[in-house]
Amino acid sequence: ADKTVKFWLWHVVVGKDGAKQLRLQHARTLRMSDDVLCVRVSPDGKLLAVALLDSTVKVFYTDSLKFFLSLYGHKLPVLSMDISSDSTLLVTASADKNLKVWGLDFGDCHKSLFAHGEAVMAVSFVPGTHFAFSVGKDKLLKYWDLDRHELLLELGGSHGEVWCCAVSSTGDLVVTGGHDRSLRRWERTREPFFVEEEKERRLESMFEADLEAPGGEAAGLPAGG
Repeated sequence: ADKTVKFWLWHVVVGKDGAKQLRLQHARTLRMSDDVLCVRVSPDGKLLAVALLDSTVKVFYTDSLKFFLSLYGHKLPVLSMDISSDSTLLVTASADKNLKVWGLDFGDCHKSLFAHGEAVMAVSFVPGTHFAFSVGKDKLLKYWDLDRHELLLELGGSHGEVWCCAVSSTGDLVVTGGHDRSLRRWERTREPFFVEEEKERRLESMFEADLEAPGGEAAGLPAGG
């Protein structure tokens, strides 16, 4: 709430008894125009992305802290974001239920994706790829191809809102956590999946949900009789 981004450096302190301790030392401060919700440094170390309460993302050069880009388009604040391993793409996850994919060369929005039925709480790239995982208050974990801007997999199983996720360095393991006070470990299997089949499965689930809605009618279809 102090509208600042603080930079910290690790350094080793040697005590009187000769024991070494690792400590953090405050190095510098970047003052912003609004409250800061999350920050990300690009893997190449050149750029710093800062998400603000005013729903924008500001990008700065890390060495000089000179302003570089302003990314706007979300209707509600960005709650999480990540930068791809090659430092070319930024993906933002917002309370407006959308993911947005941005190019970090010119700051253009490559695609806006309606991602979750509720706020998108976290998003993370798979290292070395342009694939990403997202989680939301709709209790779902989703797997995306952000080059083709396509949803690949939708994984349920959580009993409450999912608030965070972490992806392993090899991308074959994802851990999620949330409101149900549990950590869930998701592992890649050897069983192949087909995108078209997954699309059909999601459509069938939506159709069944409509049938189970009050009135027993699918959306847009008259009741039989």
